[in-house]
Amino acid sequence: MAAAAVALAMTAVPAVAAEKDGAGDRVLQSFAQCRAVADAAQRLACFDSAASALEQAVKAKEVRIIDKEDVRRTRRSLFGFTLPRVGLFGDGDKDEREEFTEINTTVASARQLDNGRVELRLTGEEDAVWQTTEAVAWPPKPGDKIRIRKGAIGSYFVTFSGKTFRGMRVR
Repeated sequence: MAAAAVALAMTAVPAVAAEKDGAGDRVLQSFAQCRAVADAAQRLACFDSAASALEQAVKAKEVRIIDKEDVRRTRRSLFGFTLPRVGLFGDGDKDEREEFTEINTTVASARQLDNGRVELRLTGEEDAVWQTTEAVAWPPKPGDKIRIRKGAIGSYFVTFSGKTFRGMRVR
């Protein structure tokens, strides 16, 4: 019964390995080989062995199991950064991959910087710090609605109080 639960979990949750032919591929291959075994007792023993190998790989941090919500949350937290495409959060299939092009939230805090620029911290965005790249006459107040959307060539637009400014993520 435990092997069936592990096999079910393996089909519902993706395993991510550090390299293309890494531990994750080896563990999945061992489950695939078990499905080909005809004898029920040998098949159960094979699945038990594969489940044990999966458990050891997770404990050794060779394999990390994440679900779609973890991937979505991580992509959202990285919005505003330019990262290399390493395939950790999807294999590049745009139909399957949720693309973040904007964030709508509220301002947690804002402070005026040199040259009239404003530093913004957003509600619900862990440690995300944004900054306008142009002067702002009246910075937003905590609780004000804010929209940050992706522009062309790595630029971002920050909208609050009915006005739009260019911005960038600094942390």
